[in-house]
Amino acid sequence: MKIRTVVLAAAGALFAITLPLFAHHSFAAEFDATKPITLTGKFTKMDWVNPHSWIHMEATNPATGKVEKWDIETGPPNTLYRNGWRKDAIKEGQEIVVNGTLAKNGTNTVNARNVRTPDGKTLLAGSSEGNTPTTPPPTESK
Repeated sequence: MKIRTVVLAAAGALFAITLPLFAHHSFAAEFDATKPITLTGKFTKMDWVNPHSWIHMEATNPATGKVEKWDIETGPPNTLYRNGWRKDAIKEGQEIVVNGTLAKNGTNTVNARNVRTPDGKTLLAGSSEGNTPTTPPPTESK
């Protein structure tokens, strides 16, 4: 009986330790580090949620030339706040520029590296991208 209890306790502990590994994805699992992208378009909304906040925008798809809806993954709200973001930094309809990396699955999903706001500020997106090749950051207008 003791052995069974020890084995069940060990299995439970192992499960509890490894469970968080399945709850989060790595950058490389979802995004293609060889496909940097710059999008310019209209901000529609932002979801300030964990574990990743999301920017939603309408921008021209470089591959098709059509204006489409895009979902832009950023870091969590706390990281964005520490990087200078505020909930009122971008308003619906304003033009933004997003530098990031395309999703592997072919959807209009991007992992953001940085975002240039309408007032010319460049904010880091707190993304999980690692060592992705970068496109030049947008210049800050004065």
